[in-house]
Amino acid sequence: MNSKFIKKGIIIAAIASTILIPTGQALAADASSFLNLTKQSKEVDQNALINAVAEINDNTNTAKTIKIESADEIKLSDMLSGKAFAAVGGEGYLIVRSTADENSESIGKVYEDSVIKVIGRNDAWTKISSGNVEGFIKTENLISGKAAIEKAKALLTGMYPETDLTTLNKEVIDSSFSVGETNQEEVTRLAEEEAQRIAEEEARIAAEQARIAAEEAARQAELQARGQAVVDYAKQFLGNPYVYGGTSLTNGTDCSGFVRAIYAHFGISMPRSSYYMRNSGYEVSYSEMMPGDVVCYSGHVGIYAGNGKIVNAIDESRGIGMSNVNYTKIITIRRMY
Repeated sequence: MNSKFIKKGIIIAAIASTILIPTGQALAADASSFLNLTKQSKEVDQNALINAVAEINDNTNTAKTIKIESADEIKLSDMLSGKAFAAVGGEGYLIVRSTADENSESIGKVYEDSVIKVIGRNDAWTKISSGNVEGFIKTENLISGKAAIEKAKALLTGMYPETDLTTLNKEVIDSSFSVGETNQEEVTRLAEEEAQRIAEEEARIAAEQARIAAEEAARQAELQARGQAVVDYAKQFLGNPYVYGGTSLTNGTDCSGFVRAIYAHFGISMPRSSYYMRNSGYEVSYSEMMPGDVVCYSGHVGIYAGNGKIVNAIDESRGIGMSNVNYTKIITIRRMY
């Protein structure tokens, strides 16, 4: 039997295992058996085979191990063949030079995951292309061969974590990798990214302003509702008598007693005299005044009812009634809720 049972270049597909060939032991069949086995599996490009080609010499005294890849693994490796990447280091990119010279012009960049096509190389420099950038990088920074295939597999696994990579076609694989960019492309990209950042920031600010405005509108609506409830309750006592020093909404009350009793109904405590009511709650401007606010005058107090009117205990002749909010000078307007 010929001493070499498998010659370099024979493709063995569909065997996902390791074959151990001890000294002097013939294979179960000659090379034609392997060829027949190959015919039963998929046709695979010879260039795609990794670790599946070996030479076995039966004159040696050392056992040899042949790693045979599966047909699917060979198919995937075939689709990834020709891929290369750059070892970019901590900066995250590698400068592409116009000539094979460290001092030559920078014409673009390739990044950690940018797929690279090798055009030609020597010991020091490799000519590459990636996207629209074509130039030179140092050969020592090139990741090619099986290392590049393993990197490509790792990237694809990250992109398609739930997918059997062997089901991806070459077009999908090729479109999954990023590419390098020329200096002008980088300038354009950075400008677009900055414009996008500004647009997003403006949108964020606008959204925040809209949120604040909506919250303020809701707060104002709530204040309006609460104030109107105060006014509606107070108006129930229109026509009831005014009694100096009184506190009864039905039998008689003075101005401060009236306001104090109305707010007590809503669980809000107020001082007894109109003078001390000037410091109750918090102050609002005339333009901000809304129904339910307490309007304080010199020696008098009432509740703003809207439309330029207050509901108040006026005097003994008029009792509890409506007055113009500006009937005299306003000292302060207080909001109690």
